[in-house]
Amino acid sequence: MNLTPIADNLWCASQPLRFIGLEIGTRMTVVRLGNGDLVLISPIALDAAHRLQLDTLGTVRHIIAPNLFHHMFVGQGQSLYPNATVWGVEGLAEKRPDLKLDDLVNQPGSFNGELDYMPFRGFASILPQGICMANETVFYHRPSRSLILTDIAFNFGQNSSLSVRLGTRILGGYNQLQPSRLEKWGTRDKATVADSVRQVLAWDFDRVIPAHGSIVETNGKAAFKAGYEWFLDCSLSP
Repeated sequence: MNLTPIADNLWCASQPLRFIGLEIGTRMTVVRLGNGDLVLISPIALDAAHRLQLDTLGTVRHIIAPNLFHHMFVGQGQSLYPNATVWGVEGLAEKRPDLKLDDLVNQPGSFNGELDYMPFRGFASILPQGICMANETVFYHRPSRSLILTDIAFNFGQNSSLSVRLGTRILGGYNQLQPSRLEKWGTRDKATVADSVRQVLAWDFDRVIPAHGSIVETNGKAAFKAGYEWFLDCSLSP
């Protein structure tokens, strides 16, 4: 893992990851708060060498599984940083009873007034408790004006493999920051999705960092709105 600086006090690191046969990769975002604490959002596979890199930046205080899918490497992070607070989302404790979750990011909140977060609600439920498909929480790093997403939008382009380009042309997320068609067509509560979109758009972000695909460095708010325009239009229909 090599940490790539994105902005002041903001880094990303990526690793390979296959999903439904496609090599889509995955990205961890690291935020350093003003007090020197590090926040790991959607951690990738970490080992002692990675710890050396992170420890030069600050102290890892928070490890976050931002939805019901991005939890695979939380345990490794937890073992490296046993004193860090581990955050999850509603339903993750049932899915991963082996993980020790200290708290949930299931309500709007903020880390140190610098990293805001809110649950993105409305996507189709696949669990009897009514927990949505990914049950994702999204983040906004105020100092760098960066929106940090996991699985509610993808952004694959010409640099992706042929199979990923073909797959995302079908599923969505090719040459446009947008949710997959599985989310688009499988969601009945489009009004709640639209409400979540409006709450995200209330943040003053310019950059968008998805977990899968390319980072949108500028005009990210316009790209995010365009990718969700269908939900916004549906919510206004009589």
